[in-house]
Amino acid sequence: MQIQMYQLSRLLHDYHRDLYNHLEEHEIGPSLYAAPWFLTMFASQFPLGFVARVFDMLFLQGSEAIFKVALSLLGSHKPLILQHENLETIVDFIKSTLPNLGLVQMEKTISQVFEMDIAKQLQAYEVEYHVLQDELIDSSLNDNQRLDKLEKANSSLRKQNFDLLEELQVANGKIQNLEATVELLLTNEGKLKQSILTLEQERASLLKAVEEMRKKIGGTDGKPLLTRQEHMDAF
Repeated sequence: MQIQMYQLSRLLHDYHRDLYNHLEEHEIGPSLYAAPWFLTMFASQFPLGFVARVFDMLFLQGSEAIFKVALSLLGSHKPLILQHENLETIVDFIKSTLPNLGLVQMEKTISQVFEMDIAKQLQAYEVEYHVLQDELIDSSLNDNQRLDKLEKANSSLRKQNFDLLEELQVANGKIQNLEATVELLLTNEGKLKQSILTLEQERASLLKAVEEMRKKIGGTDGKPLLTRQEHMDAF
């Protein structure tokens, strides 16, 4: 939840800077108004019909849809939110008045959600959050603790590097085996093609010899050579 609140705050900074500054000026973080949205998928405060549409988008797009809906709602109500000048009235408006969506506003919100693409930003802000947390932890450590942490991180990276090298060697061995198998299959394919060609040539020679024998046998009594079917018909 802390990561999601940070991501929403950064997205609000990117898409609606004036609204972000207004909320920051009154020390209103996303956790004061958006936590119930994320915990209940908007079901705690919004109409059931809207919640059903949110669930449709959630199944279609994943958790990214919740951020899009939140951004769209805040952005569409930005002029009204900016009119309030203290923490209590702003939070009360977002929690009480904003959820009372009409049908037109609901459809507008849904349409905006399908037009937004924030996947890369969400990923970047999650990494950014972890980096900031690590920096906060580092700032509270003394030199010995920081050195110990770096040594542990270095040891972990060495182990990961060793594991990756082993995986790489195994992968290279598999690649060599596959290349040898492919080469063998190609050789066998060439041999089979040559065998087929030889058999086709032998077949053509045999057919030609049979035809010549038929002509010779048929020419001894002045009658053409009967075929097997013609012999059967004669009986």
